Order: sequence, then C-alpha cells, then structure tokens
Amino acid sequence: MGIDVCLVSPPKRAYNHHRPPLALMLLASVLEKNGIRTGIIDPKSEKDIVDRQHDIIMEYILEQIGKLNPGIVGITCYTPEFNDVILLSNKIKELHPHIKIIVGGVHPTLRQREFFFEGSPVDFVVIGEGEITLYELAHALLTDENHNDIPGIGYYDKTKKEYVQTKARPLIDDLDAMPFPAYDKVDMKYYTLPNPYSVRGLFLSSFYILVGRGCPSQCTFCVSAEMRKILAPGKSLRCRSAKNVVDEIELLKKTYGIDSFYFIDDNFTIQKDLVSNICDELIKRKLNLIWACSARINTVSEELLQKMKKSGCIQVDFGVESGSPEVLKRLKKGIKVDQVKNIFEICHRTGMRTFANILINTPEETEEDLNLTLDLLDTIHPTVTSFNIFIPYIGTEIYEKQNVNLDPDEYHLLSEPPRDLVLDPRFRFAKHNLDFNEFYKNNHKKYNSLFAFLPDYFSITYAKQIFRSRRKAEYFFQTGALFKEFIKQIWQT
Repeated sequence: MGIDVCLVSPPKRAYNHHRPPLALMLLASVLEKNGIRTGIIDPKSEKDIVDRQHDIIMEYILEQIGKLNPGIVGITCYTPEFNDVILLSNKIKELHPHIKIIVGGVHPTLRQREFFFEGSPVDFVVIGEGEITLYELAHALLTDENHNDIPGIGYYDKTKKEYVQTKARPLIDDLDAMPFPAYDKVDMKYYTLPNPYSVRGLFLSSFYILVGRGCPSQCTFCVSAEMRKILAPGKSLRCRSAKNVVDEIELLKKTYGIDSFYFIDDNFTIQKDLVSNICDELIKRKLNLIWACSARINTVSEELLQKMKKSGCIQVDFGVESGSPEVLKRLKKGIKVDQVKNIFEICHRTGMRTFANILINTPEETEEDLNLTLDLLDTIHPTVTSFNIFIPYIGTEIYEKQNVNLDPDEYHLLSEPPRDLVLDPRFRFAKHNLDFNEFYKNNHKKYNSLFAFLPDYFSITYAKQIFRSRRKAEYFFQTGALFKEFIKQIWQT
C-alpha cells in the first residue's frame, strides 16, 4: 500500500546547499496531522548542474515516486523552475497516469493559467498559502468528494472546456495553531551537518526558523507587493508568538543537537517588540545557541542589537543594495545611505558580524552609482559582502516596467548564471558599459578577505559553542569541506 500524498522539490533544488524545504515540511505536517499519509522527495547534490547530473536527479525522483506509490503528487515551483516542473509532471503522468498532480508556490500564485494548456500534465494549482488548501483538495480527491468550491485553487474543467479559478483563500491568521515542520520527512542529519551557509562563513550545525509571513515593503525588485495584491490587499504581516518560536528552537536543540539557527524571514526585525520577546525567551531558557538573521536597516536600533547579541545573535544580514541615494530611491528601499552607515557603525561597536547584500545592474544604474556603492563599502566594512547581478523575476515592479516579457518556454533562462544572462540585452538594465564579470571578480575578492572573518574561528564565542556541542566529531571530519568552501567562496574569480 502506498502513501496518499508525495511532495516533491524540483530537481534543481538539489543544489541548494543545506537549505531545507521548509514549505514542503509545513505542508506535510498539516497533512499528517489530519490523517493524510505524506512523504517528501528532496534530493540533494553537492555537484554543479550538468545535463547528465540533472537527468540522474530527475530519474531518482521518478524512482522514489514509484516506490511511494502516491495517489497525489504535489510539486513546488518558482518561475525559473517552470519548464522543469512541466517536464517532471509529464514524466510522472507517462509512468503513472492515475496520479493527480498539484503545483503550488510563487509562480502558480502569480501565473495560474500558464499551467493549463493543451496536453498539460498538471491537474490543479494551489494559489497562495497552501497548508489548508492542499489538505482540503487532497481530502476531496482521495475520498471522491466535490472539489469545485475549495477556495484557493485553479484547474481546467474538461466538461466546460475552460480554466476555472475559485475564490481566494483567506490567509492564516493564527500561525501558532500550525504544527511545526515535519522534520521526520527529510534528512535532518544532512541539514544539521556543520556547514558555513546559515551564519555566513562560520562553520556551524544549524537550522532555519520562519517567524512570520508577508512583508509590507514596496521594493521594486521583490514580488511581495504583487503577492499582496493577489492574496490579501491591505494585509501584510502575520507572526508567531515568541513562545511558539522558541519552543521550536528548543525542540531542534534537544532532538537534533543544533548549535545555531538562522531566522529565514526577509525582515526578522520588522516587529521590534516581538524580537525583544524572542530574545527574552532565549535568555530565560538558557539554550546557549548562536544565531543570525536578516534585517532591514531602518528596523534595528542599538538597544535592540545589544539585546539580540545578549541572546546569542552574532550576525545580521542587511539588504544594503547600493551606496547611491538615487538607486535606493528607484528601488523603493525606504532607507538612506546615512542610516546604513549609522547601523553598521553600531554593529561594529557592539561586536556584531555583518553581511551586506549589494545589487548591481539595476535600472538606470550609472558608473557613478557603482563608485558610490564601493565608497560605502569602504566606509562600513561588512564582515561578508555579496555582489548580486540583478535579474528581475515575474511579479516584480521592475519586470513589468522594463517590459522583459519572457515566454513561458524561456523561464528556464532565469536559472542561468546572471553573469552570463546579463549578456542578453533584455537583462542589461544599467546605463554604463562596465564588464560585470570583471567588476565581480575584482570586488568579490577585495571585499571578502579571508582575514575579515577568520578571527571568528578563534573567538571565545565560537570556541564555547564547539566545546558544548554534541557534534564535535562531525566538526572535525568536516574540516576538509570547510577548507574547500573557503577556496570556493573567498578566492573564486
């Protein structure tokens, strides 16, 4: 006897180093809680993507589906994965015509109709938050009940010969009522193996925590604003309670022996009182864990950073984006260069590691804009700096205003390396003619010196964490992987 529902990560996510499929784990936990037998197929690989390796991963997924023998397969999909998801769905239908295929995630929420064409292997799309919708749809399909009026789905009605979309699913208000992710459905040994990805550049056994859903910001390079229009006009952010968040963290420490965690929210500090309460809860329970987060420049203060540090925070990742006031204004970041300088000065004063995310190739960007960005980096001295060549996704304001207009069969281009993709005139937004490859090579090395964060490995904080860890042997045996990562990330050109 097989399972009821099999949730699948698309093949290319096999290369997301140690990033767990939290969305699938949350879906699985709700399904299991309601009596629906669920499995997750989540292949992982450390190798670069090549055609042969991609085919091997695709075959592995198909083999696992055959073993699990589900009645329903659910696949998550970002825009760059569209073509891959359709290919995988076709292969599933060829082998198992009886399986119902449901696709959810960002792209089916933004472009529902694109999944329904002549001969499409997709049976349903889930629009927006999927936990309740997928449960109701799966239950209806497994029990042969009517699914036509389930909120938050789209499908092709073969009788009427037309696409049907039901009314919008209300967003989940009480996130504390949701079960924790289904850790038992994925390889937690892999995900908690010491690695340098969560707290950037620092080798730790870690896991990712999601506190809230939604974002009220208007950044032109992000899909959040468009998602709000589709799902809940006027509604932006919902968060779990501090107790619920720290309950999950404590469970992860006791069960899986993590030494650190990362708040994966785009802007963890948007509700300062909640952050403060989480810090209080961490301190009260004496969990003695290292942690990091992402934050917006204008949502932190010295008082908050001091409290975060006291509770174990050692790094904050900031979307600096640019040192040019004009670029920040065009991107609708809602921050000023002087604010960036001030917050980084406070971080240095409090001993907080910093990560600066930089965007280049933004619309109307000039060489002077880039020079202002480099001047800013020379002033703020981030611990780690990431230079990202901007490529717009569907649903962003920039994608619409720049009239990129990709056809669905071109969506796979968005997964190509940006330094190659920017050679296509459709993706070259900057006014200047600088070679982005040269710019990246020169500045990645300059602003990511090994000596900037190597001292952290000899700090008292890090030493204490390793001394307390249940994973001392793993840290020792992973030193080779750490060395290779240094070579790859610090000295790459």
